[in-house]
Amino acid sequence: MNFEKKLIMKKTILLVAVVLISFSFSGQSQKVNRYAEAFINDSQNFVTNNTARGIKDKNATGSKYVSDFSFGKVIGYNQNYLMRYDAYNDQMEVKNTEDKVVIINKKTINEVTFNNGSKYKIYNYTLDGNSITGYLKVIYDGSKSSLLKKEVIRFIPEKKAESSYDSDVPAAYKKGSDVYFIADHNGAIRSFGKKKELLKLFPAQKKAIDKFIKANNVRFSNEVSLAKLGRHLDEMN
Repeated sequence: MNFEKKLIMKKTILLVAVVLISFSFSGQSQKVNRYAEAFINDSQNFVTNNTARGIKDKNATGSKYVSDFSFGKVIGYNQNYLMRYDAYNDQMEVKNTEDKVVIINKKTINEVTFNNGSKYKIYNYTLDGNSITGYLKVIYDGSKSSLLKKEVIRFIPEKKAESSYDSDVPAAYKKGSDVYFIADHNGAIRSFGKKKELLKLFPAQKKAIDKFIKANNVRFSNEVSLAKLGRHLDEMN
């Protein structure tokens, strides 16, 4: 077989592969679209125009979302959906391939799991003196207690220059300090932000917990590390 025939054959094989891959992605997209539509069309599962605090500034820098849209599953629907979590407004969004976006109704859907392993569940808790029903990220789910995290994103308003020597500072969404919770499976849920606050929740075992944190180099900023602490607290109870 001469060089030209080999080249033509390689190009043909490549073209066929591209076509097959295109059909595969098209089929998957249509399948996701169909399942997403079935979920979205069930009106009890979503609410519209439910942005609790609205869009403060369309030109704000940063993002109110923890991450971009990614695939995950909604409890009760064993299919993949494109979803993202709006941490600023504490809302879970779902969209289909037509870019139609709806907000999950917290009253009918209380659990969402992304394909990367991130799980969010609806809890009733108190934060800054306010009673809240909203999403908490599950760091560790034990047999007696769970370790949870409230992801915080704050809105910083635009700041106008006070003199010709200053510059305007645009509005921005910025990551705030996360808040953590210990949820006992008897219904009690308690919050903490730092190690000192955690130890106050367990006065009788605070020395043992402190020793565990130091021995295992537990860092609150690392979820894998934090899950070890969650397991320890669950086994300790």
